[in-house]
Amino acid sequence: MNDSPEDIVRKRRYLSPQEKYQIFIEATIAKAQGNGSIGEVLRRWGIHATDLSRIRKAVEEGAISTFRMRKSRKPKVDYAEHQRLKDEKERLEATVLEQAAELALLKKKDRSG
Repeated sequence: MNDSPEDIVRKRRYLSPQEKYQIFIEATIAKAQGNGSIGEVLRRWGIHATDLSRIRKAVEEGAISTFRMRKSRKPKVDYAEHQRLKDEKERLEATVLEQAAELALLKKKDRSG
């Protein structure tokens, strides 16, 4: 059986992100069990140990970058929107103060009148 060069070259396997994560989980479980079945996981998925190393590194980097992000309970507003809201708040506060002063004057007139 003579293999032609086309038969020897393996076709590149493209894995989805979900498949890569599944490989990571299976390899992690195999490593935790300590029964040496990581090779079985690699064979089943048709990948090499270097591919698994890259997957592990990507999962680690993704987790670290996710944990680095500061989560804020407040929604983020851009500066222009923040400034507009601040100006509106000041305008409304001034209106409330004017109305409070007018109300005080009206009450004073009503008592004296």
